[in-house]
Amino acid sequence: MPTNGFRNRSGLPTLALIMAAAMLILGNQSPATAQSTRADELFNYPDTILDGLPSAQVSTPLEECLKLCQQRSGCAGVSHTAKNECRLYATVNGGKRDAGSTAQTRSLIPNYSDPTNPPLAARLEKLKSTDSDGHELFALSKDAFERGNRDVGMQAIYLATQRGNQDAKLEIARWYDPRTFAQDRVDAADANKAGRSYFELALEGNSQAQTLLVSLCQDAADSNSSRTTAYGGFLRTTYCEGSINP
Repeated sequence: MPTNGFRNRSGLPTLALIMAAAMLILGNQSPATAQSTRADELFNYPDTILDGLPSAQVSTPLEECLKLCQQRSGCAGVSHTAKNECRLYATVNGGKRDAGSTAQTRSLIPNYSDPTNPPLAARLEKLKSTDSDGHELFALSKDAFERGNRDVGMQAIYLATQRGNQDAKLEIARWYDPRTFAQDRVDAADANKAGRSYFELALEGNSQAQTLLVSLCQDAADSNSSRTTAYGGFLRTTYCEGSINP
């Protein structure tokens, strides 16, 4: 008997059960709508099995099991056991320890331990009081931007710069650099802001910033550069003359 299909209570896979499970998971959405509105990220709980209302069960490897839930916005959570038993849940009420199992959920499991990938906002609040050099805050900002959370990303990276993190300051400088302008991060390119940051970081011994400053000054001095207009207010005599080694 096949072991890779949905089963009814008698153990027999049926087309009707498959369709019913799909409708329960997807609600009234079409597959295309579910694909466009889903949230791919799930909270990860190792060694955990879920309590709740199962919507479907299938025998499949972990990766495929998780995809089944990720691709369906109506899937509240998914559990996978060491025996490749995969259960999708329409609702999740709680969780319990089960060695070798893996659970992932759309929302945090109430009254349970934290997931291995806690919410971005919660990570930010924790790092505000624990990350003195801004290293973890900078990493959080990158993670937040990748996940589409601009608010947490901005808070984390600017807090990292306030704590002296050079990587964060260099990243923001690149946003303003006309050559690498990030219009999804800042309102407009600003060669002066980029040049100042490169200059200050170079004085602190940052070789990467020194290289970027030199190349920025070269581009600003090139009358054939396609970015000539971006350097109209660039302070060449402040950042592009002299030596950074007094």
